[in-house]
Amino acid sequence: MYKIKILFGRAIVFSLYSLIRLFSFLPTKKQKSSDNVVVLTGTFYSKNWINAHLVPLVTCSSIKHVYIVSSGIDYNIEGLSVIIPSPTLSKFIGSTLARLITFFVFSLSKKTDYIGGFHILFNATLSILFANIIRCRSIYFSVGGITETLEAGKTENSFFKFLDGKDDFLTRYICKIAANATYVITMGNGAKSFLSSNGVNHKKIHVISGAIDKNRFYPPSKAVDKKYDLVLTARLSKVKQVDLLLDILACLKKQNFSCNALVIGDGPLLTSLKQYAKTLAISHMVNFVGHQDDVLNWLQQSKIYILTSRSEGLALSMLEGLKVGLPAIVPNVGDLSDVLVDGFNGSLIENHSIDDFVQQIKSLLGNVQLLEKLSCNAIASTKRFDLECVQKQWDDVFIKGDD
Repeated sequence: MYKIKILFGRAIVFSLYSLIRLFSFLPTKKQKSSDNVVVLTGTFYSKNWINAHLVPLVTCSSIKHVYIVSSGIDYNIEGLSVIIPSPTLSKFIGSTLARLITFFVFSLSKKTDYIGGFHILFNATLSILFANIIRCRSIYFSVGGITETLEAGKTENSFFKFLDGKDDFLTRYICKIAANATYVITMGNGAKSFLSSNGVNHKKIHVISGAIDKNRFYPPSKAVDKKYDLVLTARLSKVKQVDLLLDILACLKKQNFSCNALVIGDGPLLTSLKQYAKTLAISHMVNFVGHQDDVLNWLQQSKIYILTSRSEGLALSMLEGLKVGLPAIVPNVGDLSDVLVDGFNGSLIENHSIDDFVQQIKSLLGNVQLLEKLSCNAIASTKRFDLECVQKQWDDVFIKGDD
């Protein structure tokens, strides 16, 4: 059965690549440096994600209007329109297929200049195909980094979740699909390096992370009671490995080190994680507060940001924590080291070592002066992610064009 699934997956990816190549021979409309209309699709789990990725694009001077085709988004900002697929269509053919059909039909109905998708499978892949058919330009938002190419084998993509290891054919043709995008937007230099070494023209690749609005995320103006030693913000899924945080807390408990943690976020593993905390007898050390719209308030009550993910691009939640003044203790995966400098604004942990996590937590919590120093450095390290900086990066992409 596994071999059949692999063959079917390969056939789908190869077929999409072939269609992209076929329609790539159509002439593309002349590029504009202003008044661009952009149609995007993707899944957005929070307003913070929209604030980070879409607001800089919507508000840059080169853009006339951005349309996002997605379900479940309640967002209002000038220059951005949310297109929700018909509930009737979603009921009969499923929400994903309904969204993608609506995406294509809507793109046809507008004088679209750019079509884009978040994640290569399959939003960005179909964006590249649709753009070729409509004869406009395409944008692939590689927010998940190299894991989107299935380079690591393990994936949370629902279509390829059966994979039990890397498949070179799939990775090769996913990279070939990415190479056909007009622009590839990565969150960090690691993903750029990987894609450029796997056939994507480096001139197409632009490192533009999400923006962190300094008016939304900032350190407290006065001394506040820091209730939580550690804070983790994430969707509670396998890739985030929040169970590792619980193991770290259990280890700290064994060493009689007083520490508590706050976990912000919802997801499929919330119930099982709460049960695991009970099993480890550390329920009193961790507070699961679920999804929160006012993340700032919680961050300002915390001392250290922690991340335990198996893989990441450049985590927006980490940038938000740094902007609030929280030193970060994170694994050395993905593009996190683009921002996190070991010993300057936090600590990078190799191989997800529980002992190393524990050692760094104890070191920071046990040294108030060091914690304050790294806190100041954390704030300074995020200035390049301010909204105006990211807006300029987008303007540079559209104004300079394909040169």
